[in-house]
Amino acid sequence: MQKTFKCCGIDGPEDWAASDEDSYAYYWSRTRDNDVPDTCCEEVVEGCGVDQATGNRTVTLHEGGCLKNAIGFMESRMALSWVLLVLFMLIEIGTIILAYLLAKPDTSCVSFTSCCKPTSDETA
Repeated sequence: MQKTFKCCGIDGPEDWAASDEDSYAYYWSRTRDNDVPDTCCEEVVEGCGVDQATGNRTVTLHEGGCLKNAIGFMESRMALSWVLLVLFMLIEIGTIILAYLLAKPDTSCVSFTSCCKPTSDETA
C-alpha cells in the first residue's frame, strides 16, 4: 500500500517510531528501533528505511500518511461506482418491465375461438 500510494504510515513516517503498546506499530518499533519500512523511501533501496522514523533523515521519505491517500483514492472512484449502480438499476427495471409486457395476456381476445377464426382470405 505504501508503495502504491507513495505514502508512509497512517499519518506519516513518525508512526513507525510509536512506542505506545496500543499502537499498530508497537511490535515493529520493538524490533526495529527508529526504522521505517523501505517502501516509505521515495527511492526504494534495501535498507533505505533504517534509522529514518524520526530525527535527522538521510534519505527522502514519503511524508504523507496512507490514510489520507487511501480515502482520496476511494472518493475518486465513488462517482464511477454511483454511475454503475444507477446503470445496473435501470437495466434491472427495464428487464422487469419487459418481462411484464411479454407475460401479459392478450386481452383483446374474449375466447380462444374468437381470436383464431380464419379470415375470409384463409378459407378460400
